[in-house]
Amino acid sequence: MLRQHDSFAGYLIEGVLGQGGMGTVYLARHPRLPRLVALKLLNRAVSEDEELRRRFEQEANVVARLEHPGIVGIYDRGTQDGHLWISMQYIRGTDAARLDSRAAQPGHIMQIVTDTANALDYAHNRGVLHRDIKPANILIAEPQAGRERHAVLTDFGIARLLDADTKLTATGTFTATLAYASPEQLSGQPVDHRADQYSLGCTLFTLLAGQPPYSSTNPGQIVTGHLAKPVPRLSDARPDLPPQLDSVIARAMAKHRDERFATCGEFAAAATAALRGEAAVALRGEAAVARSAPAATVVNQRSAHPATSVAPWPLSAPAIPNQPPSPIRRYNPEPDPWPIARVVDQPQPSGVIARTAALVAFAFGLLTSLIAVGTVAEMANRRGRSQIRAPRDVVLEFLAPISITSAMSLLLLGGSIALFARRRGGRIAVALGTGIITLIALIAIGASLGDSSRADVVFFGVILIFAFTGLAAAISPSTGRWLAHRRARGRS
Repeated sequence: MLRQHDSFAGYLIEGVLGQGGMGTVYLARHPRLPRLVALKLLNRAVSEDEELRRRFEQEANVVARLEHPGIVGIYDRGTQDGHLWISMQYIRGTDAARLDSRAAQPGHIMQIVTDTANALDYAHNRGVLHRDIKPANILIAEPQAGRERHAVLTDFGIARLLDADTKLTATGTFTATLAYASPEQLSGQPVDHRADQYSLGCTLFTLLAGQPPYSSTNPGQIVTGHLAKPVPRLSDARPDLPPQLDSVIARAMAKHRDERFATCGEFAAAATAALRGEAAVALRGEAAVARSAPAATVVNQRSAHPATSVAPWPLSAPAIPNQPPSPIRRYNPEPDPWPIARVVDQPQPSGVIARTAALVAFAFGLLTSLIAVGTVAEMANRRGRSQIRAPRDVVLEFLAPISITSAMSLLLLGGSIALFARRRGGRIAVALGTGIITLIALIAIGASLGDSSRADVVFFGVILIFAFTGLAAAISPSTGRWLAHRRARGRS
């Protein structure tokens, strides 16, 4: 797990956005541009799996082809230290799963569904299915300067190019969330763009009713509901809403996909008309904007195991889209889960400050070692002249200074070498050694001022300046960022 201020693939980590079984999504700063990104990092065990590597790379290729203000975009991808990574747009906001169905205005919820439907139709026309539409995968971006609050669709991690020949899920594992899965997904039948419409119908029901259409703690009952039970009436849970919505949702959630709307946009337009009480228009779908027919979107998935409820990827990343969205109505304000400061460009640390600290420590280490050697030589000289003192005097005059200077020399020299090698322990040793010298220099200056010794004041003043420079450089945040590159590369 990366920590704040660690560096990975040039990105500076700011925090964690989410974590799943296959990896973690981090909030990070772009290495060259003044922007925040969401950095998805897969665990080493996942990255080493050849099939999962293909799926991850296909995820990036699929989403990179989609350029729409309602779809999270891809910036870059790569591999470092055995980990697959992908950087994506970051959106400040929340997801639709956190909305209070009773507090939110139905019109605002309908706008969320409309934004999502437009994004889905765009993807479908380019041969891409989402296959995991649910409230948690719909982000509600905060309003920015010149931009209204809008919905952005995320987590295309289980999308597939519909014309691909490669079968990447050999076992046929079903990955959509059970509460929003279409009957054809659950039964292993061919899947097309209308499966996403079914899930969007379930999502609209959930956002308005406060619970999924087939709510149960028993997975078998949920599957039975999708496959065989009638679509529940929204008006039973929300009698304050127009009953025309029941027919629109029932059509979007029809058991047979041929009975559903032609596009997600048509469904959203019919639901909007029904909310306004335009029953005839809603049922005929005449309020829908004319659209070209979506591209062929059929994928055969013969599933030996009908259902699992865990998507294979962590939530895709949020981002501030570069394209201005169409004007839409504002939503009720939602609390910001990620209050962050204004983005500023963060240049790559050069290591000059860290190396300055190491050089200062190395110089002081040499100085203290010379003092220790000089003291040893003086002691040997006096003994050679038979100027033997009492053991107590020898300890005070020679052994104690030799021990202290030798320890300081080892601390400073070892710390400087370790810091040059970009070891975290070297930074601590250098900071400790230069800090001790700074304190000693301050005490010596005070004593010299009392004796009115100008030469000593100047000497110890110079020592103080160099020692404090080394200390400040060692504890500088720039030194920490420089060391973070080494820690990130050595992390498994």
